[in-house]
Amino acid sequence: MKKVKLNVAIFMATFLSASSFAVAPVNDVTTTKSNKQIEKQLDELTRLLETRNRMQIRFQNQLDELSQEVSQINGNLELFNHKIDQIENRQRNLYQLIEEQKNNIAKAPRSKVSENSEPVALDEKAAYQLAVDLVLVEKDYGQAITAFEAFVIDHPKSALVANSQYWLGQLLYKEKKRDEARRAFLIVTDKYPDSSKRADALFKIGIIDEYVGKKDSAKRFYGKVLKEYPDSSAAGLASKRLKGL
Repeated sequence: MKKVKLNVAIFMATFLSASSFAVAPVNDVTTTKSNKQIEKQLDELTRLLETRNRMQIRFQNQLDELSQEVSQINGNLELFNHKIDQIENRQRNLYQLIEEQKNNIAKAPRSKVSENSEPVALDEKAAYQLAVDLVLVEKDYGQAITAFEAFVIDHPKSALVANSQYWLGQLLYKEKKRDEARRAFLIVTDKYPDSSKRADALFKIGIIDEYVGKKDSAKRFYGKVLKEYPDSSAAGLASKRLKGL
């Protein structure tokens, strides 16, 4: 009987020992899987955080760029408004000067005014002379540009329009507005072929084209001066410029 109990005890001890050793690997595997899942989740979370940070940086950069663009636009608007104010002031001053000139002409003795002169002709001469005085006497080139532009608009059929356009070209060129100056000179050369300023206007267009690197065009305009006005002072200048190209 004692031997049977001993065998049973030995069997139970062996079974329990084997069971304990069998359970241990299952716990280890479960722990390993859990750790891998946690690591995977951490990696995904890390990637999400990095992606979010990159997006935040990109959005911030875009906001900074937009802010700079808005500031630039505001600055351009302020500059534009300032220029508009300047133009309006010049126009007011110009109209005031024209009115003063008209009053002076009206008050002049009748002997100094031709009986055959028409008021329109007097207005043309007064407006043109006012613009010229702004250049030669006042040295106010900005107002002079406005005055000549107003003259061309107000007196489109005047014999002085070609001269006014040439003055505009000269003044705009002096103000380094070369594209606008070129257009003014072209009006002289294309619309007023009989103008005494046409040779000089052709030469000035050549100068502008040469300055901006359009050498072929410059040569063409210099050539026109030499061909059409060979005895003019502009032809002598054009010849010198051609030799330098």
